[in-house]
Amino acid sequence: MKYTLPIVLSLAVLCGCTKTGGEPLFSPAQRIMFHTPLMTVETKSKLKDALEAGDAFGVIGYCMPYKVGTTTLDPSGATSSWSTKRSLCPPNVFYGQKVAVTDNGCVYDMGGGDENNPKYWYRWDAAAGSGCGLDGNSDGNVTSEASNYRYSFFAYYPYDGAFTIESPARADDAGAPKLVFTMPQSGNNVNTPLDHTDTPDAMVSVLYNARSGGNLQFSMSHVLTGLGFEVNNFSESDLVIHEITLSGSFYKQIDIDFTSDVVAYTFPDSRYTGTYTIFDGSMELPAPVEGEAVTSSESPIGGEHILLISGKESSYFGDGIGENEVRVNIDYTFNGTRKAVYYTRPGTFTPRPGVKYTAQLNFVGDAFVLQFVVDNGDMWEDGEMDDGDDSNDDIIFQ
Repeated sequence: MKYTLPIVLSLAVLCGCTKTGGEPLFSPAQRIMFHTPLMTVETKSKLKDALEAGDAFGVIGYCMPYKVGTTTLDPSGATSSWSTKRSLCPPNVFYGQKVAVTDNGCVYDMGGGDENNPKYWYRWDAAAGSGCGLDGNSDGNVTSEASNYRYSFFAYYPYDGAFTIESPARADDAGAPKLVFTMPQSGNNVNTPLDHTDTPDAMVSVLYNARSGGNLQFSMSHVLTGLGFEVNNFSESDLVIHEITLSGSFYKQIDIDFTSDVVAYTFPDSRYTGTYTIFDGSMELPAPVEGEAVTSSESPIGGEHILLISGKESSYFGDGIGENEVRVNIDYTFNGTRKAVYYTRPGTFTPRPGVKYTAQLNFVGDAFVLQFVVDNGDMWEDGEMDDGDDSNDDIIFQ
């Protein structure tokens, strides 16, 4: 069984990056510029629902392929679609380009500095009878077909610390990108405390076969799964929760491969082991009063979701055994007796990336029943890419 996470794309033909007064810095007909990426996220969590000033994302960009068997650029192939030229293209438009979000839009420096100095689209200067390259200067590789060149862009967030470009190794090496996302946590036993706030809300996006002119705008897809918790007391007696934790050996990395018709996610053998503390204190849930069926905690407890890697078939955020199996641990008092129990993944629950779930700890009679539900039935993303063909652009988890 495979899981798909569609990457939704959009190309907005709007005004360029602006100064504070609204005057365009560069003509969007000449410069490659970006709007702040879009994303959708349920307002019920503290996960990012927008990139803000100070955030930055990375971009890998392609256009002109090499001639087969050489490292000589082939202008005639620049008008080809991505699926035709992806194995021959070097990412010489952008290679890990940092794009910063500001109060006035997105900025980047083609020289690698902090100034707003964007690259140019390839273009043909009819008056001069010559082509212009990515730096705006004369370029003999650019033909009169420049306005029909097709570009493909790959974006990842955050720019620092979470993603690495596995291949191509350099901007002049050919081939579609492979990215590696790595969780920041580390630990080799379940007693290691883990801090979920260290985990970034990792996202990726793709824009295939764009043409020159207008600003580019990515619609980001979330790479991780959100997991929140709540406790419901359906019993006839009071319930006191002392501690809730999530422990085990968790997936640490995702390999993201854009080299085929579908974008494949695979999971290396690396793991991190430890315990996330969901609640630690004293939570009293009295028996429901007459006319009510349940008393409940806040949902999610603590107001936040933990972000985890998921998507592997028959997995539950990790595949450890024994004490390293991913478990929900509950320390509670019921009818004057204090107990500590744990629960593993129900057989019917296979978490999917890009979805937020609530782990419901339902106390019925004198025991807990663990149930996972999708928050409000909502996913972070849903839809197809702008070509309307879900056979060539959905992310496949396998």
